[in-house]
Amino acid sequence: MAQQLGGTLAPLMSSVQAQRTALSLVQPLAVALPHLRALSTSRGAFSQQQKAEAQQGQQASTSGSEQQQQQQESTGAGEQAQNFYNSFKAGYEHVKSKAAGASAGSGEGPQGKRLLQTLAKDLREVLLPAQDITSATRVYTGPVASVSYDGPTALVLAKEQATGWQKVWDTMQDKLSGIPGINKILNVKVTDTAAFKKGQEMVEDLKDKYETSDHPVVHKVEDLKSRMFTGSEASRAMREIRSRDPSFDMNRFVQMVKVDAPTVVRAFLKHDLEALQLHCGPELLERFGGIFKHFNEQGVFEDPSILFIGDVEIVEVRLMEDDPFIICQFHCQQLKCTRDKFGNVIDGSANQIQRVYYFWGLQQEKSPIVTAEGKVLPPRWVIKDMMWQSMLALV
Repeated sequence: MAQQLGGTLAPLMSSVQAQRTALSLVQPLAVALPHLRALSTSRGAFSQQQKAEAQQGQQASTSGSEQQQQQQESTGAGEQAQNFYNSFKAGYEHVKSKAAGASAGSGEGPQGKRLLQTLAKDLREVLLPAQDITSATRVYTGPVASVSYDGPTALVLAKEQATGWQKVWDTMQDKLSGIPGINKILNVKVTDTAAFKKGQEMVEDLKDKYETSDHPVVHKVEDLKSRMFTGSEASRAMREIRSRDPSFDMNRFVQMVKVDAPTVVRAFLKHDLEALQLHCGPELLERFGGIFKHFNEQGVFEDPSILFIGDVEIVEVRLMEDDPFIICQFHCQQLKCTRDKFGNVIDGSANQIQRVYYFWGLQQEKSPIVTAEGKVLPPRWVIKDMMWQSMLALV
């Protein structure tokens, strides 16, 4: 019985002891648990504070990096501009040095230097037009140089002196003329022989057949011959222009015509024949006189206001009656209205703008003019014809 009771209580006792042992172990943990919770809370707050500070530091670093990036970008743009200028300058110096080396190495002359001078001249004329652009069509009314000659003016016949070979031939001919047979041979003219006359007739017949032939090959040969030996009409006209004015420049000529355009157009709109006489030829003045007479009888005139003048363009260069003839065009923006003698608008509107195209036919005079100071003025270009055409209004 005691043994059975001991066998039953032994496991119970062992379980009680185990519970006590576990309680003794858990009790310190329960006491330390609030301290652990407080410690964990303080650590969490500290970690959140650190996280906020880290975020603030990251934002500050981000803004600082953005400012630094902007500074880098601005610095980079400035460096790019500086690098571009340096590369352009280096390239220009390289080309200049090569041109100078080529001119120094060539035996024909400073080709590269002339090329750079020509390039600089063209750029200067385009970007900075010359200030001495004068009129191309205005007649010179100032004093001219008087050329007087007081010497003899009669024609005198002078014997041409014979050369050495001609003297020898004349001497031999005089000696051989005494022999009858040789004298007969020397006096024979080839043009009087029957064979020469027959051959000349054959040549004339072939020439007539060639000139009157309609064969396409003949036309092609004539066109090729005309292009090879005479050139185009424009090239012949330019040769004639430069023979009369060796310093002629087409770019300068265009600028000179643009200087004359507002003066001539305004005089035409005002019906001012006196001003037009300084620029136009007699045929054109006669035609203008008839037009102005018609308007004056009605007591009306066109508004002379010119708002804008476009660039002058060369249409054609040709020869007319052996004189160079240049056709150019430009446009003007004018007020489309007609006024009476009191200035009242009777047709159109003072607020309506039209574009009018003008075509000028300019003919070059034959000789230049020498002023009293000794300055040589190039031959004048006379306005021989003028046409105009108005387009639809811009406003």
